Amino acid sequence: MLQIKKRFIGFALLCNLILAFGHANAQPMVILKLDDLGSKNGTSNAAPVLDYLLDMKIKTAIGVIAVRLDSTALKAYSKYIAAKNDKNENIFEVWNHGFTHTNNNPPGGDKREFDGTGYQFQKQHFNTADSIVFKLLGVQMHTFGSPYNAVDSNTTRVIAENKNYKVVLLDGKKSGYERGILHMNNRVNMEVATGVPNFDQFVIQYNNLIGKYPDVIVLQGHPAFYDVAKFEELKKIIVFLQGKKCQFVLPYDLYVLNQKLKR
Repeated sequence: MLQIKKRFIGFALLCNLILAFGHANAQPMVILKLDDLGSKNGTSNAAPVLDYLLDMKIKTAIGVIAVRLDSTALKAYSKYIAAKNDKNENIFEVWNHGFTHTNNNPPGGDKREFDGTGYQFQKQHFNTADSIVFKLLGVQMHTFGSPYNAVDSNTTRVIAENKNYKVVLLDGKKSGYERGILHMNNRVNMEVATGVPNFDQFVIQYNNLIGKYPDVIVLQGHPAFYDVAKFEELKKIIVFLQGKKCQFVLPYDLYVLNQKLKR
């Protein structure tokens, strides 16, 4: 019998995940978190990157800003929503990245959407984003990642009140469960600035943090900003992780699998 250390996010989830995915892996599983997606005239603003990940069958979590989805959103995203890998598993998960993703909100006109704004404001923005995505894409989202990765106690309350949501990405909390919500914060930077992936710096980060985050890591990217050179940096990062035999996973899949295996 394999001797597996039970270190994943503060409880014995890693053993369950290894059983579910079929093998032990010396390298961490990877959540590829892509931010700030929208649509225009039937095309995603990150289409080249998404098409590459689709061709490579890399599981990817795509965060949409609801107000940036136009009426052609389904045309832009339908092939990604429907995409399956060889095991008939979803390749993409659409997650809630806010309604407006602005930083000029009340009070004072200088607050980020989910940090320092009131409870009613946040609840309206959270649920409006959820409703718009469901209407335009036909997707019920289960994962949330705040604009600017900024949250406060009101955000925690709002998320808990929407029973469809089970995962939160990069909210600064300790990784693990809180009130039934899975928080994932084992971040390894693949961008040196917003929209600027850098392979060499990523490898340094990866090697420095592999001991701290041995089980699951979260990589954040902003593909709408990638030109040809930046895109090549992302490709090198993906190839590096594949060479390490890392497994790409979707955030909500982690939650669902753990719930099934705990029964």
